[in-house]
Amino acid sequence: MLHHGGFFVGQGSNRAYVDGKVSYFDHCEADSWSTLWLDDFLEQLNYLKSSTCKVYWLLPGKDLSDGLRIVSCDADTLVMMSVVHKFRQFVLYVDHDDHIAGLNWEDIVVNPIGSLPKVLSPRKVEFVEKKENVKLPDFYSNLDSIKDVEQYSGEGSDSEDEDFVDSDYDMEDDDDLFWDNVDEVVDEGIAKGKRIGKGKGLAVLEEEELSTDEDDLQAPDSDGEGHIRMGFKSFRAVDMQNPKFKVGMLFETIEQLRKAITEYSLKERVEKKMPRNEKKRLKAHCADGCPWGLYASHDSRANGLVVKTYCGQHNCQKHWVLKRCTSKWLAEKYLESFRADQKMSLSNFARVVQKDWNLTPSRSKLARARRLAMKEVLGDEVEQYKLLWDYGHELRRSNPGSIFYLNLNGNIFSTLYLSLDACKRGFLSACRPIICLDGCHIKTKYGGQILTAVGMDPNDCIFPIAFWIVEVESLASWK
Repeated sequence: MLHHGGFFVGQGSNRAYVDGKVSYFDHCEADSWSTLWLDDFLEQLNYLKSSTCKVYWLLPGKDLSDGLRIVSCDADTLVMMSVVHKFRQFVLYVDHDDHIAGLNWEDIVVNPIGSLPKVLSPRKVEFVEKKENVKLPDFYSNLDSIKDVEQYSGEGSDSEDEDFVDSDYDMEDDDDLFWDNVDEVVDEGIAKGKRIGKGKGLAVLEEEELSTDEDDLQAPDSDGEGHIRMGFKSFRAVDMQNPKFKVGMLFETIEQLRKAITEYSLKERVEKKMPRNEKKRLKAHCADGCPWGLYASHDSRANGLVVKTYCGQHNCQKHWVLKRCTSKWLAEKYLESFRADQKMSLSNFARVVQKDWNLTPSRSKLARARRLAMKEVLGDEVEQYKLLWDYGHELRRSNPGSIFYLNLNGNIFSTLYLSLDACKRGFLSACRPIICLDGCHIKTKYGGQILTAVGMDPNDCIFPIAFWIVEVESLASWK
């Protein structure tokens, strides 16, 4: 339960919250409860974020005289999380201009003022209907400009008040005032903005009932038309080239956050440690004595990990050798380089790494990285040979009449013969009655030779007829 739009008056047993509204927010996750939730509530209610806006928690079983506790940091939200198993509903009050800290009078009636305290109002509002027999409080009596509440509701009598002859208060032909003061349109059912009547020192506001379903909480940085935008900045794939962290940044998965910390550690040449590295939360820090630190945990509203605390200052020294510079990371970074130059030597590889990252990995680590990169480039040949039986069955199913023979030497591949039925029929029907034979070496890890029988089609192009894969090219293999 969130009280908002009003202000505090009085002290002690006379303290009250005047001219406020009440909104309910359901389905709040206790595990991810933090001050970010409060910022999101205020954003849904269309209040601008300011340093003077304070949120107070009314302790269960207490009243406004002695039960208000300010919620300004994670330590306060942790106290709320510790009692959530006993009290399922929390009551919060929003002090928009921090009035509660400056109240020195016992009651506002003792200190009459000429105008109401300044209250931050929502940007998207609608008229309130006229209520009969409404008597204004005593402290409205000295506001000479307020003559009739019906002028603010737009449904008053036809008589025109002489105090409101200025065009600034004539709302009949000012239908475009709303669109001039609205930044964006939000979801229907969340908050609908309509025209607002203005007077001297008073604005009668009322908003429709807010929808608190979790379905209305859209993903951060969403471009969907008419959706609320949360204050989270998503970490994109392009940001991985130069990762920068800040409070409120959203990561889709824990793996993305770990990878970003690794990239940051290697780019800055500093050693990062993760004493808490779990599926839904991660804590990282630098060397002893260095103030750099980061903590992120899962946020159910955005369905990702949000950075809750972060300090980006360093006072530690740079390193030439980092533990996070692994062979797997090097292989992933320089995969395309090995794809372009498969004969890159370890010396050249070490010079490229030192030039790009100012790091000097060991020779054994570079060798393992090159081996992993080449395995990715060439593919796992053992796994490819294991798929030959499946390939043969699929060939017989999709192209009946094809010939497929596979010979094994124990459990090891020996020879293979393949002839496609479509190629045989094409050669017999359209090609010249001449067969050419040729062979070439297979330059892979396991070697071997491939022998082919081809014909010439009417366009003088090679037309394949059959293939042999043998260990060596010999007369027995050709036969």
